[in-house]
Amino acid sequence: MRVTSLREQLVRAAVMTTLVAILLNAAALLIHEWFSYRKAWVDSIQTTANLMTDASVAALEFKDPKAAHRTLAMLGSKPQIQSAALYDLTGTLFASFSRAAGGFDEGRHVRITPSEPRFRGSTLEGTYPVQRDGELLGTLYLTAHHDIGARLAEFAVILLLFSGLCVVGASMLFGRLQRRITAPLEAMARVAQEVTASHNWSLRAPPSGYSDVGQLVDAFNSLLSECQASTSELEHEALSRRHVELQLRQADHQKNVFLATLAHELRNPLAPMTSAVALLQMPNATSTTTDKAVQVLDRQLKHIVRLINDLLDASRISTGQLSIALQPLDIAALVATSIEEAEALARQQGVTLRLHPTPEMLCVDGDPVRLAQVFSNLLNNACRYTPSGGKVDVHLVGEPASVFVFVQDTGVGVAPGMQKRIFDLFEQADKSIERGNAGLGVGLTLSRQIVELHKGQLTMTSAGQGMGSCFIVQLPRLKCIGELAIHTTGPQTVRLRRLQILLADDNVDLADNFAELLRASGHAVDVVHDGEAALQAARDSVPDIALLDIGMPKLDGLEVARQLRGAEATSEILLVAISGWGSDADKAKAELAGFDHYLVKPVQPAELVEILVDAFEAFASSRPGELL
Repeated sequence: MRVTSLREQLVRAAVMTTLVAILLNAAALLIHEWFSYRKAWVDSIQTTANLMTDASVAALEFKDPKAAHRTLAMLGSKPQIQSAALYDLTGTLFASFSRAAGGFDEGRHVRITPSEPRFRGSTLEGTYPVQRDGELLGTLYLTAHHDIGARLAEFAVILLLFSGLCVVGASMLFGRLQRRITAPLEAMARVAQEVTASHNWSLRAPPSGYSDVGQLVDAFNSLLSECQASTSELEHEALSRRHVELQLRQADHQKNVFLATLAHELRNPLAPMTSAVALLQMPNATSTTTDKAVQVLDRQLKHIVRLINDLLDASRISTGQLSIALQPLDIAALVATSIEEAEALARQQGVTLRLHPTPEMLCVDGDPVRLAQVFSNLLNNACRYTPSGGKVDVHLVGEPASVFVFVQDTGVGVAPGMQKRIFDLFEQADKSIERGNAGLGVGLTLSRQIVELHKGQLTMTSAGQGMGSCFIVQLPRLKCIGELAIHTTGPQTVRLRRLQILLADDNVDLADNFAELLRASGHAVDVVHDGEAALQAARDSVPDIALLDIGMPKLDGLEVARQLRGAEATSEILLVAISGWGSDADKAKAELAGFDHYLVKPVQPAELVEILVDAFEAFASSRPGELL
């Protein structure tokens, strides 16, 4: 079946409707004309019959056939009358008239009883009474030839011609009118085709003046708008997903580089530590050899601790848990202390490290530990990436609202393409495995986050590779009032009392070594390796301090602390948690369980000294004990 357009369908429907209407109208007119013509003929022959019957009364009364023939002969002037016959009361033919050549057919059977006119083909016949004063004298029979069929045929031809003209005119008129209806629809179709071909969802169909079609056009345009919005959203989402995918790939690449770096950094200390242990185990090792081996172990252990701290800091950066404790401090003194700590590395690298102080006091509101970490990272990087014979200069500049610390070196510099990424996590300017113990690439990211937590900025400039670098720390300036905190890491001389200490850790080597250190300091130490044993030992001896590992078997350190705090006899013990987990949430759980202090492995002796100082202050009056 051939597919036609909407315009053709509308024109065809209009033409067919018009044609049917015209034909029905023509049929009605033909039927009306047929009845009208019949009535006109019946009336005409009735009139003729009335004239003839009135004229034939005398002839029938006086039995004068000749007069009757003369009367009927007058019908010759009416061409439609074909024949006429006058019958008396007995039904005998009295007189007749006929246009036929043979005259009136006297043998024809004729109903002499008066009746309504009858149509037989093209003949109209009727029987009419001849009366005088209501008395029946005879009967008049008339036949006439009518042209109703011809007249109807002519009328039908005229109707058909007129109907044809009407159909043609209606088709032409509707062809023009339907364009107003179909034009918006055709425009919609063209727009739909263009949208399909070009995927240009911004195209719109023109509005229509017709309410119904206008609603359709508006709905179509609204659909295009929704499709445009959905397409834009999908394109934006696809672009975002591609961006996220790229970031994930970069993150995966960084992860692989980081794991390779971590493996390298963890392997590096193992070789000198293994050699140092072998030297210590030699039976003929001299004191000088032993001292050097111990120094190697100490140095490499510090490097491993720094790696672990970098990992913890990376975790804090990723989870947004990096926090600071602010207090007024002298930034110049803090920088000077950091430079003193970095001088050993500078001498080892053959680098000249110089501080250019300012005569005025520069104060900031900061965390001395975290800011010292920032300056230590910057100074160590500057010394590490500056070749032998180079210089590292530190300048302090004070402005009314800010304090600036410039760490400038003559080292390897940073390529322009790397300068935007130098502060990203695990990014390093030099990723070659020959770079030495350069760390994990966490320091600059951590330093920037610490500075930003102080509402400052950490930026860098470099003219390119081989042209050196300058890192700039900008911090809000604080008015200097009273004594200020200075971060120091040197040893403290503390006069302690002899304390009873319970040490509980499932790591046997760690527990035994830690116990030896404490015993060497003059304290009494009991060692256990699970939670139940720790709880029982604490109940038996009620120590001054209980050092409890959080992850012990049987009972964890948190549960041991809860039970010790819940019992009156052990509620005053100073509880110190030892754990490899160091998040704020872990510390909060420990504090809720009843711990007084929280140490993160690996525990440094200096940290233990600070805890013992607290213990001395807490127990000085309640438990005098023996002074060490």
